[in-house]
Amino acid sequence: MSFVGEACLSTFFKALFAKLGSSESLHFATKKQVCKELRKWEKILKNIQAVLDDAEEKQMKDRHVKIWLVELQDLAYDVDDILDEFATEALGTKLMQERQANRSKVWKIIHTLITIFNPYAFLFNYKMMSKIKAITVRLQDFVTQKSDLHLRKNDVGRPKRMIERPLTTSLVNEALVYGREEDKKAIIDLLLMNDSSDGKVTMIPIVGIGGIGKTTLVQLVHNDNSIKDHFNIKAWVCVSEDFDVIKITKTILQSITTEPCNELNHLNLLQVKLKEELCEKNFLLVLDDI
Repeated sequence: MSFVGEACLSTFFKALFAKLGSSESLHFATKKQVCKELRKWEKILKNIQAVLDDAEEKQMKDRHVKIWLVELQDLAYDVDDILDEFATEALGTKLMQERQANRSKVWKIIHTLITIFNPYAFLFNYKMMSKIKAITVRLQDFVTQKSDLHLRKNDVGRPKRMIERPLTTSLVNEALVYGREEDKKAIIDLLLMNDSSDGKVTMIPIVGIGGIGKTTLVQLVHNDNSIKDHFNIKAWVCVSEDFDVIKITKTILQSITTEPCNELNHLNLLQVKLKEELCEKNFLLVLDDI
């Protein structure tokens, strides 16, 4: 299953705002009501954008939020299509003006009058109005659903990571997770097919933007019975931004041995001890939030 966070809706929204703010692209939005609706779009989209981070984090465990994001992505594409139509018409007009640039002064005066009282632009705006109003209704529905889903706005002026990156563990409530079976199976297959007889350590990176459920996916893999049976040793370490090699090495050691290591504070001693514990053993080590 593909998760909406991978499409980076926030970035797509920024592109939409750039188009909405482009006077050249909206050259044909001459009708007052059309301009009013497009300004309304910008306001509503900013309202929705403010809760995207929260929605992307909740989609893993809330099916309704996931559906909301999928439908929002479809709507964003429809908004983009309409804005592209305006941009295309603006480009066509610009090219026509360039072709007429070298004509007589009389023609230039006539052309200026046609541009000001452009019947084609009027017809284009009239044709687009029904599409625009339909999009406005859909956008307003998303704002209502946003409230129903209790999505929170981003904390302005504070780094999100410092607020919302708690330490993680290997524990997970599988009843609250759905739609990750294929991804989970793919990673388990990679882990189980790996032949460690050559003594090499295999690394499987799981990367992506924040909120798409990387940690939850690894928790599901880590707790699967086939993984428990296959690996003699398992350890989970939350690395996070406070990267302390000694602390991380200690955490790994404490996960795989009952021997005390709190008194060891020398990196070399800790890593020699870790090597002794892991040598010739089949182990799984998770470094989360690296």
